[in-house]
Amino acid sequence: MAATNVSLPIPTKADTTVLGQAAKSTDSTYKILYFGLHGRGELTRTLLAYSGAKWEELPVDWATQKDQTPFKCLPVVYETTQDGTILELAESQAIERYLANKYGLYGKNAYETHKVEQIFSSADGVTQTFSQKIVGVAQDKRVEEANKFYVEVLPKFIGIHEAHLAKNGSNGHYLGNSATLADIKVAHLIDRLLFLRPKGADEVPISAEKTPNLWKVLEKVNSHPSLAAWKKSERYQELNAGTLSMFKF
Repeated sequence: MAATNVSLPIPTKADTTVLGQAAKSTDSTYKILYFGLHGRGELTRTLLAYSGAKWEELPVDWATQKDQTPFKCLPVVYETTQDGTILELAESQAIERYLANKYGLYGKNAYETHKVEQIFSSADGVTQTFSQKIVGVAQDKRVEEANKFYVEVLPKFIGIHEAHLAKNGSNGHYLGNSATLADIKVAHLIDRLLFLRPKGADEVPISAEKTPNLWKVLEKVNSHPSLAAWKKSERYQELNAGTLSMFKF
């Protein structure tokens, strides 16, 4: 997305009690500042789309905007509440947890939230390993590293998560009968593994036949109407192209 206006929304200055009350708004709108690729902004975009929130992307002119952001990194999300309060949300995982909590995807009590966090943390560990060992390595090493990852890392993850999902009834959810951040995080991981498989690498060992419980999670998340519409959008296809170009896949 080409930058046409580098100024960012100005967060409302107030104490956290006032801002916390404003954050209870049920009809907020959002503006996300992130580069023209998936990366660390993808799960935030996914949560906004899944939740049916009203959101748009801000043009990025990072050289100008960097010093205007709280931690000098992206993504940053600006939430405008019903009363006009502007909340500045920063750090990708903090944003993801905030949105999940706001839209009922974070468990109904402290223990359920902990269960969601367990799955989130487990999936994030695999995501980080994937990024370091495949996405972040030289192209001539990717096939070798991908195949090692599929043999040495994924089977353990698959075995553990298939068992967790079976324990919950093999219903496509990690917790009860409804979607949580755990489901969306794991579906996001599977999407990335399939999308960024290096040319010439072995097949990713996740499929409807090999990993039925994980595949059901992926299908349930991706079939959600508002998320499915987002993934069919022209902007989403642009982000696909930007991701492939940035990481030279």
